[in-house]
Amino acid sequence: MFKIPFKLVAGIMLIPVTANEKEGFFAFDTGAMQTAVNKAHFPEIQGERTDIAKYSEGVKKASAAEGILNTLRFSDVECSNMPVLIMDLMYVENALKAAMPDVKFLGTLGIDVIRNYTVLLDYNATEIILDPEYGFENQVTIPMRYEKLPVIEVEVANRTCDFVLDTGANTCLLGQSLQNDPQLIPASQTQNIVTVPVVRVGENKYENITAVISDISAIQKKVPVEGVIGYQVLSPQRSVLDFKNHQLIMEKTQKR
Repeated sequence: MFKIPFKLVAGIMLIPVTANEKEGFFAFDTGAMQTAVNKAHFPEIQGERTDIAKYSEGVKKASAAEGILNTLRFSDVECSNMPVLIMDLMYVENALKAAMPDVKFLGTLGIDVIRNYTVLLDYNATEIILDPEYGFENQVTIPMRYEKLPVIEVEVANRTCDFVLDTGANTCLLGQSLQNDPQLIPASQTQNIVTVPVVRVGENKYENITAVISDISAIQKKVPVEGVIGYQVLSPQRSVLDFKNHQLIMEKTQKR
């Protein structure tokens, strides 16, 4: 069992790490297929270029390089000679600096590492526990597939759809197939921002969820889903991502 404290900034979990002997923070991100480093902080890592999809006001294609990170330490976990993406992540660091002026954003811990553990998320205690030794007294269990990314069923506007479960998503993304659903309430003059009156994950109910309608085709080419969801349904209660047994275990919320 490993305990990892995190700082919650704009719905993003930042864990303290040491990478190639540099100290800073990684985002804990189940929506990232591969661990990535911020190239501004790692000029020593070079590699071959590749194309990827990244989230930023929607999903866009971006270029990156593939390289090797010599060492990564977080809590009592140490990884060595890790394949990583080398990306320009200064847009993330600059956004985080509004809340953490001195933040050094070193990169993103992706599902390639996270899936090796059973993961307990406790937003109230701002703590992640890897391979926890306990469960919850009152819980609901939801099937969770692993198809390059973790996928769960989510009920949105009385439709049950597959969503990526993304700890790096502070706001729900909805694919364009949901764009004209009459139950979605426009949240502002910006046409693509809506309020979802009710979202259900298993027996748990979440009300008035802000969502962004977006072209998620870059994700859909890799994983057949209708949306992406994370912080808004994971933060109200403790949850366990059990990759070994293909399930998401959540404490039951009180709303019905």
